[in-house]
Amino acid sequence: MALMTAARPARIRLATLPTPLTAAPRLAQALRSGPLYVKRDDLTGFAMGGNKARPLEFLAGAAAADRADTLITGGAPGSNFCAAAAAAALRAGLRCELVLAGRPPPRPGPALALALAWGATVRWTGAADRTSVDDELPRAAAALSSRGHRPYLIPRGGATGLGAIGYALAAFELHEQLAAIGVGAARVVVPVGSGGTLAGLVAGNVALGRPWTLVGASVSRPAEEAAGRVLDLARECTHLLARAVAPDQAPGGGTAAGTGRPGPATAEPGPADVALVDARGPGHGLPSPEGRAAAEQAMRTEGLMADPVYTAKALALVPRYASGGDMVFWHTGGLLDAVAAAAGAQP
Repeated sequence: MALMTAARPARIRLATLPTPLTAAPRLAQALRSGPLYVKRDDLTGFAMGGNKARPLEFLAGAAAADRADTLITGGAPGSNFCAAAAAAALRAGLRCELVLAGRPPPRPGPALALALAWGATVRWTGAADRTSVDDELPRAAAALSSRGHRPYLIPRGGATGLGAIGYALAAFELHEQLAAIGVGAARVVVPVGSGGTLAGLVAGNVALGRPWTLVGASVSRPAEEAAGRVLDLARECTHLLARAVAPDQAPGGGTAAGTGRPGPATAEPGPADVALVDARGPGHGLPSPEGRAAAEQAMRTEGLMADPVYTAKALALVPRYASGGDMVFWHTGGLLDAVAAAAGAQP
């Protein structure tokens, strides 16, 4: 556990970093793309949470620094973020309360089962719409406070500028890995749900001088709506990173969040830095035919598991950019859902 000064975000180490960057030549051939690399954030090594581990390092760190005793967040019953948050709360010595949309299912899916096993308590909104969680979270936090607890509230998916710092730093990580194999410019394709992962990558890409073209596969919201959220989060993240630079350093040459890596440039992300494609297919949480085909190809060629509602839909976009040179597919995880789908169960 590392609790930093007010200017530098607190951080609790959860992920095993750096995650590998692996070439996927057989998958590239199957998808008829150019050189394809996979950034394996399905291997972050914490609570089977995939990309959730990086933002939770800063969110759980902030909760501990705030002397909270309860981490509270929410989402859908199958939310992988909620499961990972329950594990992160344990790591930080905190209670965890989850606000979940709908009503208790007859049998919990794998993510909910793990969250309960890690000690989370659950409040149900009674409404299947995921936005019901957004209304209930403040009320749940207020109820905790009234009972003498000190809650730390995290919005659905951990989508905050603070959480996005985890992926701004991941951008530096990828930059170093690509440089080591002689790749500079590249197109990076990433799944987008609540927006925090892409927002952090946008902030990091801008800080690095924009070496990549980022493409987000919006699987949860219309692309235009998601783009606005991502840009707001990326700007918030950029401002936080600027504050984290050591005060005696120039804005472009400091230390990002105490990592020893170059600090952010003064440039701020703009609309041109955020490119999203509507990849919802039949709808959020529902597999798409293109995603199913891409997941099958990934499994058959590289033994790579892609979940049907996030990573598979993003992977299906790769052939659209086949002539764009070097490409990186950022695998964000979803292994619990991939296993559930392989077993013929709902995620």
